[in-house]
Amino acid sequence: MEFFQWHWWAGLALLMMILEIFLPGFFLFCLGIGCIAASVTAGLGFGPGAQLLLFSAFSLLAFFTVRPVLMKHFWKKEHVLTNADALVGQRGHVSQDFEPGLRLGRVQVGGDDWRAESLSDQPLRTGDLVEVVRVDSNTLIVKTITLL
Repeated sequence: MEFFQWHWWAGLALLMMILEIFLPGFFLFCLGIGCIAASVTAGLGFGPGAQLLLFSAFSLLAFFTVRPVLMKHFWKKEHVLTNADALVGQRGHVSQDFEPGLRLGRVQVGGDDWRAESLSDQPLRTGDLVEVVRVDSNTLIVKTITLL
């Protein structure tokens, strides 16, 4: 079985599209578009110089035209919350009773058990529903949620 140049370019384009799944940002997607252009050029019988020229041209064209549109469409938030910052607003359950005078206890949010401090002096018992208001170092600041 003989591989032609366009096969290599097409395989590289496929690889770039697959890698884009793991490294989001649409940079590899733009290179994949350039690889597709080079594959078509090779399939039409043009030499390596023309293939590299069209690979470069189409990659740059995609980077400056397609990528901004995709970034605007798929990355709507300017700042994506990660790690502990992503916990703000989430609900959880008290996993250890809060000490009445200190307002300290433990809550389970998102499958993890956290040290927590209550905003109110109201006693919280195991199983009570709380919402994370903010994160202070490794302590979640929570408020009680009352179900009506």
